[in-house]
Amino acid sequence: MSQFVLLLPHVPERYQNMSEDDYMDIIKDYVAWTEKMTADGVYVAGEKLVDETGKILSRNGNAVEVHDMPMTELAEILGGFMIIEAADYDAAVAVAKTCPHLLHNDRIELREIHAV
Repeated sequence: MSQFVLLLPHVPERYQNMSEDDYMDIIKDYVAWTEKMTADGVYVAGEKLVDETGKILSRNGNAVEVHDMPMTELAEILGGFMIIEAADYDAAVAVAKTCPHLLHNDRIELREIHAV
């Protein structure tokens, strides 16, 4: 089995004017999905990332510079990730297609994790 990461981008403003009940309905979709994937032996881990600014580290010669992420310039941010196990990309795609993120957002980026 290989591990794959589902990168979950979203537009932060999408949730700003949403009622708490509507937001909780979305959360319930994710919880139900992760519980099912866990029971199926597919789900490994996942986390929601905060929407606030992160940091960008870049090398400048021998020094490393640290900058705030330009959140105001980004239309979309990485909202979270999930790690699943699947036999191959086809199986991982089949799992990713069932993820509720596609019901509430436009896309998922699916990447295989390099096995060491």
